[in-house]
Amino acid sequence: MIDTVKIYYKSKLAIVRDSVIDDVFELARTMRPADKAEIWKSNHRTPESALVSGYTNSAICMTIERKESPIAMFGAVPYAIMSRVASVWLLASPELNNVQRTFIKYSRSFIDLMLSSYPILENYVDVENKQSIRWLKWCSAEFGPAVIYGVEQQLFHYFRFRRNHV
Repeated sequence: MIDTVKIYYKSKLAIVRDSVIDDVFELARTMRPADKAEIWKSNHRTPESALVSGYTNSAICMTIERKESPIAMFGAVPYAIMSRVASVWLLASPELNNVQRTFIKYSRSFIDLMLSSYPILENYVDVENKQSIRWLKWCSAEFGPAVIYGVEQQLFHYFRFRRNHV
């Protein structure tokens, strides 16, 4: 890991830090099947393509690392330079399950960090990505009904987080 990378959280189980480009290629090889399916249904993206896009377009991009390997990346992609709204995303490997309690415990603080820059964070989640939906609900995301979305025209839920209900 590069010495200048900011660390936001550190425990015996995991580290949350600024992402580096090498994280993209390692995580692309180990991504969860549900995340792979979601990015394909929505945009016909491969794991590597989705992660490169997230990494390069995010104003905020962080990696969860375990045993010196990236197990998840997440961030916020603003819609425009001065936008108050950003697309929030998270892609992970099954290894995230091994730090799930720690991750869930601190998830809201990372969402709040992104909300401090972007008062509205939004995106769509595949209705079949049950693990992500449970996590989003735990983090207090607001959900819309299932709608047809993406390249594959499948059912997704719109969700959002709002700072102080902007």
